[in-house]
Amino acid sequence: MKDYDLEEELAAAMLDRSRQEPPGSYDVDDLIGSVRRRRRRLRTGAAAAVVILALGAGFVSQTDHDRASLPAQASTASSTDTPPSPASTKPSSPTASAPASPAGPARTTAALFLSALRYQNPATRSEVDPAEVAALFADKSTYQRIWGTDSRGVTCGALVDGVLVSGEVLLYQGTERLDRTPSLSFDRATGKVTDLTCVTTPGDTKGDDPTVSGFYGGLVAAAKSGDSMAMAKLGKQFVTETLRSEQGPTAGICSFTSPPFWLADDPSSATLTHGWTVNLGGPHTFPIEIDENAKIAGSCGG
Repeated sequence: MKDYDLEEELAAAMLDRSRQEPPGSYDVDDLIGSVRRRRRRLRTGAAAAVVILALGAGFVSQTDHDRASLPAQASTASSTDTPPSPASTKPSSPTASAPASPAGPARTTAALFLSALRYQNPATRSEVDPAEVAALFADKSTYQRIWGTDSRGVTCGALVDGVLVSGEVLLYQGTERLDRTPSLSFDRATGKVTDLTCVTTPGDTKGDDPTVSGFYGGLVAAAKSGDSMAMAKLGKQFVTETLRSEQGPTAGICSFTSPPFWLADDPSSATLTHGWTVNLGGPHTFPIEIDENAKIAGSCGG
């Protein structure tokens, strides 16, 4: 037989088979229904597994509880037995909680001076909790010696409008830096204040930030004097035009119109900008960024 004869015979056989067994058909609705039923079975099985695990966990928990309470039940099972010893009826002492981690000196410093600023301002004095302030000190006598009755011991005997924390603590009245600098000592184990001393400093501006003290100190001074035009003047001097166009008349102060005081801490630096975290008397702080031209280029997260 030639090859072509074999091919013809094979092709004829395949044709006959295809005619005898046509391709099967299927119902779309039945197919979808079967898939949905399968999915429901899978979900039901998964839910049952979760229930079994939950019951098992409850059983184990109850077993452990019963096992732990077994001695107490045994001691009270019969009134004819010997009365339980005092040790068995004494309530168990509560488990000691883990000691709180000590606050770092930077955090304690910011909290202490923010409390002093709030206390020295009549509008925010009621927000200061003496117990929270006392907790910043190593002991009660240190708190009484430094904080006193009016918090002025914290700010070297003076009422201040602003505090700049940048390695050292700088105090301001308006835009002018106070000639006294407080220095804090801390307990290494707890991070609490053990001492505060004030040192007289020369009347220069070394180590401070003229943008921060000039802008926010100027705003506080303007609020005290009632100068309604100061906001716009200080904005043009210390805030970039871009930020003023984005945030409007409260650019750089995050909606405050007359801040009672200011505290700037947590300085950060980058290649061309540096920043601070600022508090203007409210419950929240906000970040600012100062560009290479000594102007506030970002604030309030903008």
